[in-house]
Amino acid sequence: MADCVCMNPPFHDADYDTTVIGVDKTSGRFAEVTIETCKRCGSLWLRYCYEIEAFSQSGRWYRGLVTPEVIAELQPEHAPMILAALPWYFYGGSYYQTTGQRGMGAVH
Repeated sequence: MADCVCMNPPFHDADYDTTVIGVDKTSGRFAEVTIETCKRCGSLWLRYCYEIEAFSQSGRWYRGLVTPEVIAELQPEHAPMILAALPWYFYGGSYYQTTGQRGMGAVH
């Protein structure tokens, strides 16, 4: 799996099948929460993405490996806590000025 496209930024939407979970409206973020399944290796990724429309360079996303058990219980508003509890995740977007880096801890 380490050699798979899903483990090496930059990421491309065409490499995933996407399932929309919903929108996290917490604190007015209106973050899109999806599960992306890698077409090559089948890995399941929780993706959390939002931007603050009034501010340029505010787009940010987070993507972390999850299990089917996590997905079965997933509520959009719990996505940031799930990501923060993972040993690591990818993050990126215009806010961070990167197409993807590894990170861990709180989702900002």
